[in-house]
Amino acid sequence: MSGYASPDRPEQRLSDAEREEAVGHLAAAQSEGRLTAADYAERSVAARHAVTWADLVPLFADLPDSAPAQRPVPGPLAPPPPAPSAGYGAGPTAPGAGYGAATSSGFTTPDPERARGNRALGGRIGATIMALIPFIAVALFFITGFNGSFAWSWLWFLLIPIAGIVIYGPGSEGRRSRG
Repeated sequence: MSGYASPDRPEQRLSDAEREEAVGHLAAAQSEGRLTAADYAERSVAARHAVTWADLVPLFADLPDSAPAQRPVPGPLAPPPPAPSAGYGAGPTAPGAGYGAATSSGFTTPDPERARGNRALGGRIGATIMALIPFIAVALFFITGFNGSFAWSWLWFLLIPIAGIVIYGPGSEGRRSRG
């Protein structure tokens, strides 16, 4: 096929993918400044309702020849691949630089700290403290309840989410990467 403006077989029916490809080419023409937003909207609706290749001809007649296989629709730019590092588990080189080490194939491998799921502020010590906090809260609940009143001793259970926020909460990643 030579292009949308002069198809080889104008009587041939379009597939859904071919209609969307035509709309993509119209979008590319708009991004190049060849179509206004209103003109693009009108033509894209017509392209989505086109039945045969001949129905697309008037939509592309005043645009430069664009062969569907030769002019790909510009897509979002991909971020550059991460720089290779020492190997598995080397981790990011700067705070917040990434989540793993790049391999020779370009894929990133998870750093061991994340693979274990341990994001604790204090590492194992922080995880141990977090595991002990519920037991400490129960002990304080009963100690203060029997020595005074159970009316306010339930507040000790607020230690559990407070400790979780301090250890795992916002900013813990930055504190962990600095230390």
